[in-house]
Amino acid sequence: MFSAIFAVVVANATEAKSLVWFFEQCDTFGKGITLLLVFCSVISIATMAQKFMELSALRRRNMVFEQKLRGVESITGINILRGMAELCPYEYLAAEAGAAYQRHRGKVLDHAGIALCMGHVENAIQRGMARQLFRYERKLILLTSLVSGGPFLGLLGTVYGVMIAFGGLSDKATISQLAPGVAGALITTTCGLLVAIPATFGYNYLLTQTKLMTTELENYASALADRIELELMEILRQAETESGPAPAPRRAAGLHAPHVSPAEEISPPVQSPRRQWHAEEAEPPEVEPTPEDFRIGQDWEER
Repeated sequence: MFSAIFAVVVANATEAKSLVWFFEQCDTFGKGITLLLVFCSVISIATMAQKFMELSALRRRNMVFEQKLRGVESITGINILRGMAELCPYEYLAAEAGAAYQRHRGKVLDHAGIALCMGHVENAIQRGMARQLFRYERKLILLTSLVSGGPFLGLLGTVYGVMIAFGGLSDKATISQLAPGVAGALITTTCGLLVAIPATFGYNYLLTQTKLMTTELENYASALADRIELELMEILRQAETESGPAPAPRRAAGLHAPHVSPAEEISPPVQSPRRQWHAEEAEPPEVEPTPEDFRIGQDWEER
């Protein structure tokens, strides 16, 4: 029984047309679309493979550099000798932060100087992150274009091929005359789907890896800024320990309180008799109420 079924399958496979036959049934426009889609498929597979290897290499180098950075006592004194284009993302952020610190290290004299320096360091880290995120997402736009454009390009070839096939029929056309043209037109849609389906899976996988590495880069940038701030606080503390506490801030000119001697604090101020006499003379004398005033008030209440 199974041998009979296998014989039927082999016979049908032998009678089935090959892809070359379908390609030969296409017109010139269909053949051009098919060759273009085959080229896009090769580009898609090569881009996915290259991007996968690039992201894997960058993530591996990031992990190696992070392990080395844990053994370094001071990040602010680290010296990266390679060019900026050859650095992995973690090395790039460390180099940018170190360069920003070196430009403003002379202003780190107090806590306000630390805040100013850290503002420049964090801005440099943010700019470096923007560049590295573009590096992560580079070439993904090509896969997006192939995913969305491949099926439409194949559909265009199919619609045009079917239009040509129906347009060339006569009044007494049969299915045997129509079938080769339609079959040849459908090969472009098949090639478009063969381009879009692998690109879709590859794009989704690479996009997930990019998001994961972006989150790791953000966490690393936050930890890098915190460590630099702690090192600056330690440098300031050591400087204050060696030179003693900083003097108290002086008041602005014209706003300081007047100096009072101990004698003035204990003894009350003494006024001269002449000033006291003038003050008493300026104040109006107090007038005592008379019985007549009380009577006038009672009449007013009765009214």
